[in-house]
Amino acid sequence: MAFGLTLALAATFARAAAGSDDAANGYAKVRPSLVKVWAFDAQGRPFESGSGLVIVSNGARSLVLTAAHVIAGAASIRVDIDRERHDIVAHVQQRGPRDLAVLLLDRGGLTPATFAARTLPVVEGIVIAVAGFVKHDELIGVVGQEPRLLYPGTISSRPDDGAYLELENVHVEEGLSGGPVFDPDTGDVLGIVTSRTSDQRGGFADSAALVVLPFLASSAIAFHERDATLAVASPKPPPAPPKPIAAAPKPQPVATPAPRPAVVMASLPRPAPSPAGPAIWDAHDPTAHRIAYFHAGCAIVLSLAIEQLSFGATAADARLTLRVARRVAPVDACADIAESNASDGSYQAAATSFDGHHVTIRFRYAPGGTPSDADDALFPADVSLDADVDASPVTAHVQLLDADWDDALDVSVSRDR
Repeated sequence: MAFGLTLALAATFARAAAGSDDAANGYAKVRPSLVKVWAFDAQGRPFESGSGLVIVSNGARSLVLTAAHVIAGAASIRVDIDRERHDIVAHVQQRGPRDLAVLLLDRGGLTPATFAARTLPVVEGIVIAVAGFVKHDELIGVVGQEPRLLYPGTISSRPDDGAYLELENVHVEEGLSGGPVFDPDTGDVLGIVTSRTSDQRGGFADSAALVVLPFLASSAIAFHERDATLAVASPKPPPAPPKPIAAAPKPQPVATPAPRPAVVMASLPRPAPSPAGPAIWDAHDPTAHRIAYFHAGCAIVLSLAIEQLSFGATAADARLTLRVARRVAPVDACADIAESNASDGSYQAAATSFDGHHVTIRFRYAPGGTPSDADDALFPADVSLDADVDASPVTAHVQLLDADWDDALDVSVSRDR
């Protein structure tokens, strides 16, 4: 297995850009914590897979962090650690905000990941790496495939005051959800991958400092966080010897210096990029789509349409309303959950990225923030939109993200102005 891992790493580094060896140390630290997560239906067939990260482990049990949409609607969940340890039964221990879930495994002795200190500055432009199990690698073997290392990537923006990390220059594919975004030098985890852009040029991750660690702490889940003081502490310089006491100097005439311009030492904030014109795009063909989602163990089939969609260069330009015309439950026991009346769900833009050619927006469900009540649960908590506005025609890829939802729509849009 060590020889196979060496070959996989060598091939990965050969495909990466120059300087990719810089990620070897970080990957070596995070690799033992990576696991593959499988979701199975009621007939025992795998229908979804993703990545996970060991966060706690003792002699008997372990906790694994993953993206909640990976296990949405699963009748059972299993985890692969390596070729010898696979098909380990897992249970949902805790569901978190946004798109996070913690799984419990009756298997101990694993290696927990280390999270970067919350005081570590994570800013736009820093180089990052991503690791996880790509879904299409399953074709070469159901058990034991090696994870992918994506490097070098960058953080292009920090929407929603840093709660999201937008990733660029990394080919985020299906299956990487739940995998870590990490420091390529230390292996310290900076975020958890939750979605990809439709063009696969990048993706989004939940910030470890602002989302993941507060969720774990509020759930009384232990985790390993890097002590930043160890990395920045340095010995204090020896005290300077006392200066000898000198006789008071004779008073001298004081020359008044010419006024000098003040020098501002503080860093000035960078000006916000100017939006590329006042253009607005709107959906002009909101066709109803047949979609299934899982809630409270029930599979619900519904007719979902985009009632209103418009977007531009800023979050203020974005509007989204989803309309459900009909919900159907295939079994009577789920009839109460499948509301048959038409209803609308409104969304607010939480994060927007627009470079003049490609727009990415993350919407949050407006009425209650994260759906938790029975009415709110009829709509996904998060919706992401990706569109290449230079294309002809322009198509918006709308992805539904939630513990109960994992589907997407493609909607034709036109430029309104």
